[in-house]
Amino acid sequence: MTIARAGTMLGVAIAGGAMCMLLTGCYSLAVAIHDAPMPPGTPQAVADEQLVGAWRDEEGGSVTFAANGTFVAKGICGDFSDWSGQLPDPVDSHSLSGSGSWKSSTWTPPDESEPVTEVTIRFSGSKKVSGQYTAGGTAGSVKLWVYMGNLDNYDLCVASRSSASSTTAD
Repeated sequence: MTIARAGTMLGVAIAGGAMCMLLTGCYSLAVAIHDAPMPPGTPQAVADEQLVGAWRDEEGGSVTFAANGTFVAKGICGDFSDWSGQLPDPVDSHSLSGSGSWKSSTWTPPDESEPVTEVTIRFSGSKKVSGQYTAGGTAGSVKLWVYMGNLDNYDLCVASRSSASSTTAD
């Protein structure tokens, strides 16, 4: 009788251990599958002259930056906020069309040695909607990117120079 009970307890322990290993393996696989996508290349410092022109995102949206600080967007992806109230409200869309103004700023983040350029677009209209992109990639192939929405969703928006507006500086 004692041997039977010991056998049952051993069987339960082995089954429990196997279940634990299975769940640990499944969790590790899920974490590996859902790692956030990495921004393209390395952060880049970009002059305004390199930003002027047409950019296209991976979903077919586009934004064209003019040298006079204005832009026109057609379904450009991004993470947009409405600054009309006391605090910014997220805009319930990951792509927008419209026009407005743009501005770049280049700075060196804390604990970093290389500067990075960020581009802010502000849509014209009754709401104060804006979005911000970071320059990345390589000196020969600059990309503009931003995570969209909650970081847990792993949505990355990347825009590249449109081939019609590429220059030798790209």
